[in-house]
Amino acid sequence: MLSYRHAYHAGNHADVLKHLVLVSTLHYATRKASPLFYLDTHGGAALYFLQSEQALKTGEAANGIRKIDFAALGAGLDEETRNGLDLYAAALKPFLDKKTYPGSPLLAAHMLRRNDHLHLCELHTVEYQLLRHHTDGDPRIACEHIDGYQRALALLPPVQKRAVVLIDPSYETNDEFRRTVRLVVDINQRMRSAQILLWYPVVGRGDVDRMIAALQRSEVRDLWQFELGVAPDQIGHGLTASGMLAVNPPYTLPGQLRALLPRIQEQLAPAYGHWVVKNLFAE
Repeated sequence: MLSYRHAYHAGNHADVLKHLVLVSTLHYATRKASPLFYLDTHGGAALYFLQSEQALKTGEAANGIRKIDFAALGAGLDEETRNGLDLYAAALKPFLDKKTYPGSPLLAAHMLRRNDHLHLCELHTVEYQLLRHHTDGDPRIACEHIDGYQRALALLPPVQKRAVVLIDPSYETNDEFRRTVRLVVDINQRMRSAQILLWYPVVGRGDVDRMIAALQRSEVRDLWQFELGVAPDQIGHGLTASGMLAVNPPYTLPGQLRALLPRIQEQLAPAYGHWVVKNLFAE
């Protein structure tokens, strides 16, 4: 039975990394005039209220997105990196001004154009109802109450011939690290050009190491690891870090993150944080 609700965690340090990577990837993908297909396998509720009982109970946004000083973060950056940061800040601002935080579906909708298409999957019944409510009326968006692991391959390759796929599960079950690896490999085999973004939590480092090793053995090419940590690895002490494994990311993204992640870590966790930008398998 699915129980995870992102309302407790919206705007935390994991969302900062995840959504910075997503915005930069979509910005680069939309430089081409041809239409783009965006697939979110675990769409969530799409919008979260930072003054809700759930959000206030954990206070994670206060130590995440609310702690980011965008002016200091952008000082002295090269133009490409600064533009990416400005887009991220601009996408978040209208939501933060209303004390809300956008999930990936609404961030993607903000970034994409009239001729692009978004397909959002969500299995949790309540989250799906909220997802439909918050995206209703946008003709570019299709929502399905379905397991994204099972649905993804049937949607690829899309008629648009270009795709960005976000895989962002809750990792509630013991087999999810294995399932995510299988899905990344299957998508890559079906559509080599697809840009795949896989989010992962660091609760136990061994799970992450095994997932990365499995992907490296599969020889998925142009595979990168981007990670942001706010505490040393400690099993049983909750989410100490999170990361994104990216297949075919924009060639500009690793450089942008090498410039930004040390500054973000300094703002969020100067004493015990860490960051990673690493090529795991070359093109």
